[in-house]
Amino acid sequence: TRAEPPKPWRTTCDTLLNTAREDTATAPGTAPVLPTLRGLADQQIIPAQVTVTVDAADPRLEAGVQPALLERIVSPLLTNACRYARSNIAVRACRAPDGVRVEVIDDGPGVPPSFAGQLFEPGRRADPGDGHSGAGLGLPLARRMARSVGGEVTYDPGHTPGARFVVSLPAG
Repeated sequence: TRAEPPKPWRTTCDTLLNTAREDTATAPGTAPVLPTLRGLADQQIIPAQVTVTVDAADPRLEAGVQPALLERIVSPLLTNACRYARSNIAVRACRAPDGVRVEVIDDGPGVPPSFAGQLFEPGRRADPGDGHSGAGLGLPLARRMARSVGGEVTYDPGHTPGARFVVSLPAG
């Protein structure tokens, strides 16, 4: 039997505490990208009508961060995709000129253009009354952790329908 997935708020709180304890200086490491992303997807609460696909252009792809950090960075993106996707979520990883690129793509309603500039501001949500839980901390936290290791988290406003978030990390 599979253990019950962590509550999103619990994961966010744990990440905040761990990040504060580590003083944002993350020890170097290497994460096997595909197994780490697949494990993360297995921990998500996925609506019955949603299919999640996790793949990598190179199954041996490695990121230059610890597996737990890769999970903490991608987790809020995948949690949001599970909240808003209508039927499909794709998590794709590939090599990039500057390291590793992970995309989290869903076919949900996407981010309102008027809100896109506020996505990574702590405590901000596009529609707090949309029936989904969340404190508006996941995306800012993911970006902060990625930047702490020389990476980045961005949103692709040109992707429609749905949303695409891109994580860039150093290669392992």
